[in-house]
Amino acid sequence: MARKTRIEFPGAFYHVLSRGNNRQNVFQDEQDYRIYLRRLEKYREQYKFTLYAFVLMPNHVHLLIETGHTNLSKIMQGIQQSYTSYYHKKYKSVGHLFQGRYKAILCQRDAYLLELVRYIHLNPVRSGLVESLEDYAWSSHHSFFGHLKQPYVDKILILAMFSEDKHSALKRYLQFIQDGMDEGHQERFYEVVDQRYLGSSEFIENIKQTVKRDEDPHKKEREKELRFKKAKELPEILKAVAEVTLVTPESLLSESRERSVSNARSLLALIGTRYAGISNKSIAEYLGRDPSSVTNMLHRIEEKIKSEKVISQNLDQIIKLLKV
Repeated sequence: MARKTRIEFPGAFYHVLSRGNNRQNVFQDEQDYRIYLRRLEKYREQYKFTLYAFVLMPNHVHLLIETGHTNLSKIMQGIQQSYTSYYHKKYKSVGHLFQGRYKAILCQRDAYLLELVRYIHLNPVRSGLVESLEDYAWSSHHSFFGHLKQPYVDKILILAMFSEDKHSALKRYLQFIQDGMDEGHQERFYEVVDQRYLGSSEFIENIKQTVKRDEDPHKKEREKELRFKKAKELPEILKAVAEVTLVTPESLLSESRERSVSNARSLLALIGTRYAGISNKSIAEYLGRDPSSVTNMLHRIEEKIKSEKVISQNLDQIIKLLKV
């Protein structure tokens, strides 16, 4: 049976399952688990998706994700490819690490959120890896209690479904987990409609109508026009960056490697890609560089934004000035 096209739109809620190729282990030691979690947090920050739950098993990964404006395909591509690159470099291996296509079930959030969180968190116990969830470090269960530094998990909605009082909510959450301890594999979470949906018939019909409205024979032409329009925005971004950073436009477009110029140039690349939707290639052509150098700029500036307050403030000011 042919695989169905994945349904993607802002606010979509997915249960993602990604297995090792031929069910091989994708995590060999503690460092591997930690690196994957770092990649997960990096792309959560970059693409602004909501992470409700996760578990890393030796040969597969479960994620519970609600997307923002970046679709799931791009999110997973970033996480999986960057981790695969790390893995191959460490173990001197080649080829596919993860199974060709991850499984992404589009779910009815309000009806399945709690059940899926419980199902994902209980995976290590049900598989016999540990007797207690407290003994397994690689799931978001610990995030509910702040015991371990992990990717940011949005617990507010989940706990609010138990109680408005945090203490009572955590107590009821634990009981809810305990109540499911004796349950085995829950096939009902995989009994999907049309290979893609988990939810009521009304939910599925609403999704189909949403997708139908988004289908447009002239969509590609309009996207092409939009890219052209956005490409013309680079001079405007350049002007705003120069105004905030006090680096002249001429310096930004020069070969200067001075630290202040390099940081300002990287901010231009970041705003162009993340906020204006301009491709690395277009930015590289504008700056007179190759696309790989733009990729390096983006990696460096994202790290500096976290550690250098001035750069973070500059970014906020430029965004405010451009109103993006």
